[in-house]
Amino acid sequence: MSSAYRDLYRRFSILPHDEKLYEKAFTHSSYNGMVGTHHEDYERMEFLGDSIIGMVASILCYKLHPEMEQGQLSVLKSQFICSASEAEYCKKIGLVPYIRVGASLSKAVEANTSVLEDVFESFIGAVYLDQGLDFCVNLVTNLIYDDIKNAKIDAEINPKSRLQEAMQAERRESVTYKILEDRVKNGVHEFLAAVYFENEELGRGVGPNKKAAETAAARDALSRMSLPEDY
Repeated sequence: MSSAYRDLYRRFSILPHDEKLYEKAFTHSSYNGMVGTHHEDYERMEFLGDSIIGMVASILCYKLHPEMEQGQLSVLKSQFICSASEAEYCKKIGLVPYIRVGASLSKAVEANTSVLEDVFESFIGAVYLDQGLDFCVNLVTNLIYDDIKNAKIDAEINPKSRLQEAMQAERRESVTYKILEDRVKNGVHEFLAAVYFENEELGRGVGPNKKAAETAAARDALSRMSLPEDY
């Protein structure tokens, strides 16, 4: 067993079958360029890990929050599979010291949310490939169970961010906004905006400028998803 990852294996009760998977999971593409090697980086395993984390989060949200409807569950899930949350889990479970990056990123890697998120996902992907689905699901469940059980929908996130994260919790596509009208009504200049996801209109809103109208449209879409109106 490699001494480099011995503490990591012990922490998660992993008996490794292929240690190269873990090495790959912690290797950023910039590292290969710096040392002139051809190791594969973590991008493919990141794809796997992202899917498994999303699946486990969905199941836990559903089981632990029977009081929530579909739209609320989507928003709650999005709080646990967003960049900031996954980066925090990466630090919380002690993955940062194992990350290998090029010189240009080495001093700032602990503050690089994108890299930390990717490494958390790639580590979970490596665990799946090395230990199997049941072991991997149990590991992720143990990591996020209490947080999801005790979680509430974050009312501080602005409506546009909440809507975007809720929709991307299910699929990677982005929501889009369109200004339908630029008009003067009762002597007041206002804009009418609509928000769409996969060409389906989710909501509409009016505001004194385009940004306010889009925010109102996002708020309308969230209300139609049966989300709390405390935003």
